[in-house]
Amino acid sequence: MNLLEISWPVFRLGEHKPTIENNLVYYSKEYVDKESLETRIGLRIVDDKSMQGSTLGLRRLIITGARLFPIRQAIYFLGDLIKIAKQTTWFIDNTGKVFQYRKSSRAKLTAYKIKKVLPLEGMGAIIEVQGLPQRFKCMYAPKPEQFYAGILRWGLSYVLYGFYDEQFKATYRLV
Repeated sequence: MNLLEISWPVFRLGEHKPTIENNLVYYSKEYVDKESLETRIGLRIVDDKSMQGSTLGLRRLIITGARLFPIRQAIYFLGDLIKIAKQTTWFIDNTGKVFQYRKSSRAKLTAYKIKKVLPLEGMGAIIEVQGLPQRFKCMYAPKPEQFYAGILRWGLSYVLYGFYDEQFKATYRLV
């Protein structure tokens, strides 16, 4: 899947690909019922695109009579997706597209001194770093002991990768 086709936020599903049939995205698991000793199949619904609703969240709100697959982790930024993606990890975007993010190139990771932290109302912060004209949005402010921001240079773009206690030598990451 092309990064331009992703509708954010993205949600981590796990290490196994869900089954996709007739606009239904689900996980199934076979188990033995302890009382009757019968083999049963447990279904957990991730998404049902046949329901009304333009987003995954809206459709999940109106699904009734079925167990929902728990979605525990939302990813709002590309840097976070890059960090947690493995070859076996499956994701679903806000519109219900199931995909894997495959790292295929390298990007230089450089530590920049944090110049200013602008807190946002509610949640998050805007980060300014020395040496770059652009600002970076994040879901949380750096801890007081974190004076450096790790910034990936990927093509012509800069991506916030994380916060660090000390400056490190420039290195490369697979993205």
